[in-house]
Parts: sequence; C-alpha cells; structure tokens
Amino acid sequence: MSMQVPVELLPEVVRGYGQSAYAVVSDPAGPPRVTHVMPTFSGETLTFGLGRTSCALLKDNPHLCVLWPATHTETMSLIVDADVLGVAADGTVTVRAAAAVRHRPAPQPESHDSMGCASGD
Repeated sequence: MSMQVPVELLPEVVRGYGQSAYAVVSDPAGPPRVTHVMPTFSGETLTFGLGRTSCALLKDNPHLCVLWPATHTETMSLIVDADVLGVAADGTVTVRAAAAVRHRPAPQPESHDSMGCASGD
C-alpha cells in the first residue's frame, strides 16, 4: 500500500522519521549505490553530502531517491524521488523533491522469519 505525500508537506512529514535517511543513486555499471545521509530541508529542496563516486554518477543521471525507512513510530517508509539541482566540489548535493510516497511493507507469511526467510528449509 502506498500513499502519495505532497512535496510541500515533506519537511513536516520527515520530522516523524528522524534525521537519518538513505540516498539511492543509479549506477549503470552495477547495483545502485546506497549512502547513509542526513538531509536538511529548505522548502522542497534537500541538501546532504555524498561520496565522490555517487557525485560523479549524478552528473550523467541527475536523479536519485531518498529513503527514510519505517521506524517503531512510523509504520510506513517514506520514499522521495528527487532531481539534482547541484553538486558542490565538497560532495554537498542539493536536490528538489519531485514526488513522494509513504509505503507500507507487504505482509509476510507466517512461515517466514523477521528477515523474510522460510523456516524449516
């Protein structure tokens, strides 16, 4: 189940998730790069730091996703699609939120443990 979140409400919605999030950057040569970030908001704009490889990838594909996982108080993850506005020489990335959803994990069958692995196999 997903619920759209208006981007203008993101700063308010994010407060319930805490400061930590994950930036997900596409890598055409392999799996996506996932980096722990601590975004700050200014309206619909987010700023955070990324490493050299992720910054280089954003030059070819200026889009990324920021994920705030579900917590003990927030039962749904928050997923934000964003467009890159700029990448500074020090790795500071500025993005504008394009779309956002809160997403509930799919229910797990009772025969699976907390990691989603089948028991007794």
